[in-house]
Amino acid sequence: MKYKKRIKMKKSIVTTGVIAILAFGYIGTSMYTGNLIEENLDTNLAEFTQQFNSNQQIFNLQISHNNDEKGIFSTKTHLKVTLTQKKQIINNDDSVIVLYDDDATIYHGPFPLTALANGSFSPQLAWLEFAITEKTNPTLWKLAGNKPYISGHAGVSYSDYFTVKLATEAIKLTHSDFDLIDENSVFEQGKWNILLEKQNNSSDLSIQASLDKLNLEIDKDNAISLNDLNISFKPAQNTSTIDYDININSLKMKGAEYGSSTDVGFNGLTTKGNINFKDYKLDYQSEINRLTVSIGKGASTAINNIELNKLVLNQQIELNKKNNTVNGSLFNSVDSIIYGKQNLGNGSFDFSFKGIDKKDIFNKSYMNYFEDLEDVTDNLPFNTILTLNKLNWHNAAGDININFVLDINDLNYILNSGDDSSKDTDERIDTLKLKVEAPFDVMAQFYAQFENPQNSEVTEQQVNSVKSNIKLSAEMFLSHVPIFVFNNGKTDGIFSDISVTKDSDEVLVNGETMSKKFFFNEFK
Repeated sequence: MKYKKRIKMKKSIVTTGVIAILAFGYIGTSMYTGNLIEENLDTNLAEFTQQFNSNQQIFNLQISHNNDEKGIFSTKTHLKVTLTQKKQIINNDDSVIVLYDDDATIYHGPFPLTALANGSFSPQLAWLEFAITEKTNPTLWKLAGNKPYISGHAGVSYSDYFTVKLATEAIKLTHSDFDLIDENSVFEQGKWNILLEKQNNSSDLSIQASLDKLNLEIDKDNAISLNDLNISFKPAQNTSTIDYDININSLKMKGAEYGSSTDVGFNGLTTKGNINFKDYKLDYQSEINRLTVSIGKGASTAINNIELNKLVLNQQIELNKKNNTVNGSLFNSVDSIIYGKQNLGNGSFDFSFKGIDKKDIFNKSYMNYFEDLEDVTDNLPFNTILTLNKLNWHNAAGDININFVLDINDLNYILNSGDDSSKDTDERIDTLKLKVEAPFDVMAQFYAQFENPQNSEVTEQQVNSVKSNIKLSAEMFLSHVPIFVFNNGKTDGIFSDISVTKDSDEVLVNGETMSKKFFFNEFK
């Protein structure tokens, strides 16, 4: 018995010793971690803000801290996070946006309890938890239901993996809360969740955000509502390119004017692509699963409803720095358009351009906040190529197809110069091609369906009646234009096939030749 008691006592001593060693080891590690935090905090914050600021051209982020108090297991500090606009994009009298200005506690690793409570079980160098207090912003505290409007945490692992997670409470604003909101208006914002992550490579940063709902009711007849917004941004390594992905489950807009109402609904909106702020490149692909428009007092009836299914919009823009011109492309398509009960068909538009003056793109579009471009080559002539690869509309009666190519020298000079001594336009054209195939049957089918939305089908009599009117109008307005014919040998319609090249004095028009001078004189 004494022998067994001695064994138990020895085991107890060993266990106690192991626990003591582990405890002292953890305390030592925690103290060492605290020293690392103290030595490297400013460097880590500087690296993070530098990367954030260099990868976008909208805001400058600044993070500062003071009143540090280092303990064994934690360090207390006062943290301030602000944003300032790089350029005046948002019209706001306040030049500085304060995101956070309050005390915070940094917990030392390797296994802070607060990190474990948040589901992070990997060793952490430091873990920071924060929440906006009532003292910092009493208004937001009250609007959030007497609790922090913004709360979250940040963690840094021993391998330099950096993560920040933010969450907001839902709020509802009226005129009494915010003067900029009209008296009859209500603004309702759901919960934001934001995640920032940086891998051990300092140039690898990603941002993800989600919002469950956003509603703005201007009055009972005018409102906007959004549900399930998800956004992600990821700057590409060692470039000024940002990859993005935006998804919206539904977006609804309601408006009324002069006694007539309009309801517009978007379902399944997605857009993804990348923007290069330095080299002026834009490339995105967007899709709307369903777009519905209801117009008029009887907006609930089928006759006033228009539905577009799988609407696609893709665009590319790129600056040619050699002559400060822009190249790009635009593609649109729709799988079906339903008007009332009629399926009007499907269509696509495929267009590309090369050598468009930069001012016509950057100074007149949503990209006008990019840095100004120097006009170092404004007087340098360049060729502009406009290509309509395909314009197509398809319905039960067949297809309408149009394609077009124009390659012309110094188009910008021709459009803006009033000098009569300049070269004739036809001498500047390197290539001009046009092909039009628009059968009357297809046009008549479309217009007959459009005039009878209450039915799902159209009769032969309805189609023939519309066809006669279209044919009469086409011959009345286009018969004197030599590039059009009204039969291609197979069917009636509007047809054209033109080919102009720089090295030929003749133009091929619908299988026949004419002089280039005569051809262009017809359009002067």
